[in-house]
Amino acid sequence: MKKVVILILSLVVLVGVSSSAYAHPGRLDKNGGHNCSAKSKQKGLCTGYHYHKKKK
Repeated sequence: MKKVVILILSLVVLVGVSSSAYAHPGRLDKNGGHNCSAKSKQKGLCTGYHYHKKKK
């Protein structure tokens, strides 16, 4: 029983401290953004240049 509790706590901690990944279709410029591809524009995902990282 003790092993199960330790396993569950370990999984909770692992999920809690894991970082999330933000997907984007290409490289980012020095400002952390890029232009949308024609395919993304057709799908309505974006309209032009946009950022993926918060500006500092």
